[in-house]
Amino acid sequence: MSLRKLLLFFLFCPIFIFSQNIKKSDSLLHILKTGTFSKEKHFKLLADIAFNHPDMDLALGFAKQSLNLAIEIKSPILQAEAWEEISHLENKLGNNSQSLKASLNALKTYKLLDMVESQAAVYTQISNNYISNKNYDEAINYLKKAIHIYVNSNNIKNHALTILNLGEVYRLKGYLDHAATTFRKVLELNEALNDATIKGYAKGNLGMVYNSQNKLDSAKTYLNASITNLNSLKDYYATSIYINELGIVYNKETKYQNAEDNFLRAFTMAEKTGLKEQVRDFSAQLSTFYEKRQHYSKALKYQKVFQVYQDSLVNKENIQKIEQLKAGYEIDKRESEISMLYTINSNQKNWVITLCIGLFLLILFIYLLHTSNKKIKTANITLSNQKNIITKREQEKVMLLRELNHRIKNNLQMISSLLNLQSHELAGHPAKEAIIAGKHRVEALSLVHRKLYQENLDTRIMLKDYIEELVLGLFHGYDASFKPSFKIDNVSVSLDIAVPLALIVNEIIINALKYAYPSIDKPKLKLIMLENKNSLNIQIIDNGTGFNTTDTKKSNSFGIKLIYSLIEQLQGVIKKLDSKNGTHWKMSIKIA
Repeated sequence: MSLRKLLLFFLFCPIFIFSQNIKKSDSLLHILKTGTFSKEKHFKLLADIAFNHPDMDLALGFAKQSLNLAIEIKSPILQAEAWEEISHLENKLGNNSQSLKASLNALKTYKLLDMVESQAAVYTQISNNYISNKNYDEAINYLKKAIHIYVNSNNIKNHALTILNLGEVYRLKGYLDHAATTFRKVLELNEALNDATIKGYAKGNLGMVYNSQNKLDSAKTYLNASITNLNSLKDYYATSIYINELGIVYNKETKYQNAEDNFLRAFTMAEKTGLKEQVRDFSAQLSTFYEKRQHYSKALKYQKVFQVYQDSLVNKENIQKIEQLKAGYEIDKRESEISMLYTINSNQKNWVITLCIGLFLLILFIYLLHTSNKKIKTANITLSNQKNIITKREQEKVMLLRELNHRIKNNLQMISSLLNLQSHELAGHPAKEAIIAGKHRVEALSLVHRKLYQENLDTRIMLKDYIEELVLGLFHGYDASFKPSFKIDNVSVSLDIAVPLALIVNEIIINALKYAYPSIDKPKLKLIMLENKNSLNIQIIDNGTGFNTTDTKKSNSFGIKLIYSLIEQLQGVIKKLDSKNGTHWKMSIKIA
């Protein structure tokens, strides 16, 4: 594989490379349309166009044309090079499973041809696929295979780039000492090369490691050096990331003006150059920064920007995850086939003969078995196909439900964040309390969908964990000085029951925390939920001052109406509501 491809396999992909190649791709397309060439020359033109074309979808089309031509020529080396280019482009388009398949096809050919350095380049690409899946252990394994090959070669530049990739994987994995040592080794190797790109990335990533280790002076030194270097190369992708990291360093030092300047500089650079993922991440960083600085209008502004870009990227991420799950079995199968081919090629002829005899006997046995059991086998195949279809549909249903719960949870958390920000803007306003009450109701609904998403459930909730987390969250939010007690059966309930029940508990607990204990020395609150056949008996008891339903300020008439409405919706009854010595709610709902 050529050095130019290895550079593009690096974890960051500089935008300036694509802009420089626009004119070159146009020139090559003109030559392809107007000239007559041999098949080998035609292949070379198609491969160069695929590499240089700025439109990734069109580039992939040219790469596949070059593969078809290589198959027609019957050249294994050209086929492997075409597979490499296809792998690179699929990776750029986010099709991680297709990229892995293409890399494995190239690797299989290079192993059969004993092209060792080409294998190292493919190992590097495979490691990037595993990085995309956050499988850092496998990424490290493949990078070490590549480094082992480059150590025994004279290709210092590829050696340095591969070690640079390894250092970044160590950083992502959290092995900070390993990462720092690795980046320093890259800088030592680069003293002879004096490559500006390698120097920029090594110093920038080393600065990020020092920031994670709270060595802030060293972090600033290396980040500033990297920013100056890469900015001169017009590598806006990496430059914006390192500028944002520099802002994080200044924020740790409480130099808030410097931090803000760098956050805004990184955001503006990403926005101008169309880096959607960076715009999303930097806007989230700015929203958090301004909220902590109590600049709520600015925080709300960047929170909205974050949500716009998050929604535009989430579909792409979901598709990639689904593709990765579907391709998992096929990728494992292809890796096994590569290993088997390599073993067969290195074994003696007698093993091949033995295998052929064994296969012949196996085929003969299968044929005889098939002849004697044809009807049974046909029925089994039909049953197996039906079972596979049902299993696949169930898996798709579970995955879609899980993604739906995740999306609903994100949207509800967004609404909660907006209500929270709006409440800060309404300090002292009568509407503030209503907005806060609404925020707690939204958070109760969000908790349901978070439980469904985290626990891989479809439509049922484990009542004990859910109610305890909801109540403890309210106690924390109202800064209560005591802890509630629980006696809850560990039963599961449907989503249709969990949501109204959560709102009922939310209203009663908030009412108690706000009004029940102004003069109580030892406040208590007990929540009991016991299953009785097809019903759930509920008691919520406090030792507060009680309340008068005619006093609308304390009873929160909307909240009381909401409780009665939800009880009726659940086909339940309020058996007792006593507020003489504290407040005692006694209710029963159907859970069948």
